[in-house]
Amino acid sequence: MRSVACHKISIIANEKKDPGLTYMDQVIDFLKGRGAEIHLGQLLPGVDFCVVLGGDGTMLRAAHTAAPLGIPLLGINLGLLGFLTDADKQDGFDSLEKILSGQYSREERLMLEADFPLAQSDRIALNDICVGVTGALKTFAVYVNGQHMDDIRADGIIVATPTGSTAYSLSAGGPILVPGGQMIVITPICPHSLSSRPWVISAQDEVRIVPGQDSPLFLDGYNRGNITPSQGLTVKRSAFSASILKTAPTNFYAVLRKKKLL
Repeated sequence: MRSVACHKISIIANEKKDPGLTYMDQVIDFLKGRGAEIHLGQLLPGVDFCVVLGGDGTMLRAAHTAAPLGIPLLGINLGLLGFLTDADKQDGFDSLEKILSGQYSREERLMLEADFPLAQSDRIALNDICVGVTGALKTFAVYVNGQHMDDIRADGIIVATPTGSTAYSLSAGGPILVPGGQMIVITPICPHSLSSRPWVISAQDEVRIVPGQDSPLFLDGYNRGNITPSQGLTVKRSAFSASILKTAPTNFYAVLRKKKLL
């Protein structure tokens, strides 16, 4: 990053988590007092980093735009879990001070991409890509690198990154993967079989899902349309990654204990 006086910083805030945007105003005053140029609600080429005020959902939304632009994200947690954020609200200014003085590390998080006719930012996912979930069982043919893995009768299929392994996939019975791992997990949602279990595959593998009937497609929880049996869906590693800024060494297992997932 450039010198402090020349920092160009975007700020994205979730007003539901920051009523009246009072915390955001304090952050703006803090950064302007250190000579930063502020861009509110915008992620533009040339921005040094983006401060995200909210929770994991706000971080996910910001990542969709930031990743193709190569803009790193600094999250200050105003929500509940805050897996992707760097600091809770009370520690936010300490975190900002460290970033401005160069005391930080940068984590590159694997993202997925769906072969679906959408804008670039709408085809990528930091947490997961999900097909199905309508409250009715469907049959899904699942392939890995062109090889038929299984036909699964379930509510849906989740393809998750290591970052997303602690989100929806975990709730559906999937394993927890370390954030920097080069893996993908395929997790059936409420499978109608006692033998159906999640699979962990390489991040270089390509997954294809063919539903037995029209099924909705969700990327990081957002409905992006329907997948038809003739169309199917291919999921692969994205060429983009999400850059997450951290100002202190992270003990992943301590975070899991803190969030009561262990």
